[in-house]
Amino acid sequence: MKAILLVAARDFRQIVATRGFMVTVLIVPFAVAVSIFGSVVFGPKTTSAFSLVDASGRYGAQVERRLEMDYQREVLRSLSTYVDRWQPASVDPGAPWVRRGAWASDAEVARFAADGGARAALRRLQPRLPDDAPAFKPPTRDFVQIPPPDGAPVDKGPEAFGRAGASALQGDVSTPDGKRPFALAVYIPKDFGEPGAVVRIWTNGRSDGGLIDAIRAELTSALRQRALQASGLSPEEAARVQALSAPVQVSDQPAGGGSGRVLIRSLVPLALVYLLLITALTTGSMMLQSLIEERSNKLLESVLACIRPEALMYGKLLGLGGVGLCIVTVWTGCAFGAAFAAPGVVSDLLRASLTVLDDPWIVVALIFYFLSGYLVVSMLFLAIGSLSDSMQDAQSYLAPVLLLITLPIVFTIQATISSPDSMLPRVLSWVPLYTPFVMLARLGAGVPLPEMLGTGALLIAFLALELLLLGRLFRASLLGAGQPSRAEVFARLMFQSADR
Repeated sequence: MKAILLVAARDFRQIVATRGFMVTVLIVPFAVAVSIFGSVVFGPKTTSAFSLVDASGRYGAQVERRLEMDYQREVLRSLSTYVDRWQPASVDPGAPWVRRGAWASDAEVARFAADGGARAALRRLQPRLPDDAPAFKPPTRDFVQIPPPDGAPVDKGPEAFGRAGASALQGDVSTPDGKRPFALAVYIPKDFGEPGAVVRIWTNGRSDGGLIDAIRAELTSALRQRALQASGLSPEEAARVQALSAPVQVSDQPAGGGSGRVLIRSLVPLALVYLLLITALTTGSMMLQSLIEERSNKLLESVLACIRPEALMYGKLLGLGGVGLCIVTVWTGCAFGAAFAAPGVVSDLLRASLTVLDDPWIVVALIFYFLSGYLVVSMLFLAIGSLSDSMQDAQSYLAPVLLLITLPIVFTIQATISSPDSMLPRVLSWVPLYTPFVMLARLGAGVPLPEMLGTGALLIAFLALELLLLGRLFRASLLGAGQPSRAEVFARLMFQSADR
């Protein structure tokens, strides 16, 4: 055991001291930092400016009220999600921001806005929120209204207004939120509602169609109300008929529930699959290069004079495991830190996905399959290194091995995301080479206990057989040079007795 630990410590120090290891460890934190910095500093400005001119004097205010109502609806929906997540103590159960789904009712949204909106709600919530709850950030407005461009006449018809405002649509304009692209200009003519009168809209070519749809829908509602009045209904009756809408009650599922439950709960297991694949291939390549260098400079002859080949193999596997554990720890720590430090959609999804870890047996299964998969791939790289005299020789083995490992895993993960119980994932769960990856991907969707026990037992047997056969191959080929690359030679080396 002492010899195994000495080899493991030596290999660990040797790999950790390389520049390649430092680059590998730091690449993910660097990428995360650059992504966050780029999204904050250079991220696209989602808010666009628009201008609305109502020459008729009858419709502009109605359109503006509808746009404000739509924004307050998004604020209420976001606030109710925030309240559901942080569970403040002793809140009013009748408040619209407490009941998930209240945003679907125009009456509840109007009540929320009339009571002061998010600002008034947060004054009531603040003393009752947990200490670690971040500040609530209302959603950004997609559109902000500005006055008509300077020099654009509002009383000379749409053509004159459009010609004068065309240049302003080519750039940014000043808004209360800073410089924003001028995306849309709307002109409602004086005779709108009469036959042949149309609303004119000019865009910068990059405008969001959602604003156009909202304006069109509200103007259509106004025209229908006028038509009802023309049919003999009083303005009050016409307004009542026009305001009719199908009563809808929306019950939002909490994060991690509903139709997206499987996908959300599978985020952590799926991330572990990709992490396992990347780290196993990365550290395996490091060990492969190190082993080939030791073999080419005859260092292994001196080492094998002191310890048995099996101890050397186990020590290298243990040292490689320590290297992989360092990489996994740094990468996952940075990913989780970035997700939880920046509250938002990613953080909410990650917290919901972590609910899969509530079951201790799932945690045990995640650790078992992750370590088993790491060991399976590492032993393949170790065997390739023992058979290769140079990196050029190793490349001839690596290409088919990498294809054999990665392609089925990628296809299986895609099938698992769409249908965890489909035939391909269920079949490959019983193929030991792919069992760790496929079972990790399926754990978020739920796997029957007999299947977990069965695949686990099969995987343990496969690992024992792989250690035995590849150990013989490692022992027989380690000091040899120029081994023929024929299947019968590999088979003879693996299946011959260790005594021979």
